[in-house]
Amino acid sequence: EKPSRSPLPRHEPMSLPLAASASTRASGASASRPRAPATAPATTNRPARARDRGGRPSHEKLQPNPIASRRRGSTTRRAAIAADTAESDAADGIVPAFGEGSPAWPLVHADLKGKVRTVSVADARELMARGASLADVRPRIEFEEFRAGIDGDDSLDVRNVPYMVPHRSVAKRWQGYMLCTKDGLKERDWRFTRSFAERFPDKSAPIVVGCKTGGDISMEPIRIETDPSTGRTRQVIPEGSSQYGDKSKSNSLMAIYELQQAGYTNLYHLDGGVTKWCVDGERHQGDPYKFYFHPTILPGILFQLIMVEGIVVRSNMAYVKKFHPESYDQINNTNALYGIINDLIANSPINWMFDYYS
Repeated sequence: EKPSRSPLPRHEPMSLPLAASASTRASGASASRPRAPATAPATTNRPARARDRGGRPSHEKLQPNPIASRRRGSTTRRAAIAADTAESDAADGIVPAFGEGSPAWPLVHADLKGKVRTVSVADARELMARGASLADVRPRIEFEEFRAGIDGDDSLDVRNVPYMVPHRSVAKRWQGYMLCTKDGLKERDWRFTRSFAERFPDKSAPIVVGCKTGGDISMEPIRIETDPSTGRTRQVIPEGSSQYGDKSKSNSLMAIYELQQAGYTNLYHLDGGVTKWCVDGERHQGDPYKFYFHPTILPGILFQLIMVEGIVVRSNMAYVKKFHPESYDQINNTNALYGIINDLIANSPINWMFDYYS
């Protein structure tokens, strides 16, 4: 049903009363209706507009505009992204080895091969005795748990410049918390080479770069290849690696790839990483094989306890429903917590295992 039309045209010019009168006559309205003075805008058939205390019509007040607000929000986000881009090392022409905008690891590996000088723990110790520094690129929380050198001992120059930092997205960090990942999910430091330059301004000084395990540049990387007979892609895992980890890849190697672009000319790669440094008995503090508690894993512990309890309850209820149906409703009605947990798991993505069990 179409809405009824107003007797006046929708876009009537209010500042031209004569034109308004003419259009009124043309539309068949009564000619005896009093005409508005020529000096005042026509207000026929229009409700009186309320005015605020200052005499301004209420419709002229500044009202929140949701579309404009969204546009301002988008503009703010774009400005934040632009600021991030200006502050990031992408503005310096750095091609990242990991994350958005990075080439596939086999390409990075091929570019690094022949350019990386790998040193053993003993060689690294000799270099540091002659004035070299150790750049530990592990996340901050790992550096706090165990590291090369001892507090108060200045004989070793060890500095932490994390390659991976807590994710800027709160949601991403919380995904890590729910998986018991210390400090949540992480991402590459979007201004890594600039952060490194703040800690190591001399780009010609000898620097040993190490992470947790080091990585082996001599090994072949995991590749994704297409089977010409079937057209399907498959993962080719060389000996020594697995589907859970590429032994040719590490944070220290990715860091060196970017630092070479930034102009560092005297870099060394620590074979075996800081873990091997500690295991070989060099001066260190902390234990690489000890578990250190951190409060950011508490949400994951709680979540997993709830899920385990839910799985147990759901399993019991599935068994009762199948073999003792006469007791199923009684348990559901008399134990509210059992019923709530059972319903929660029944509507969760893991319920397929109980359907299969049934």
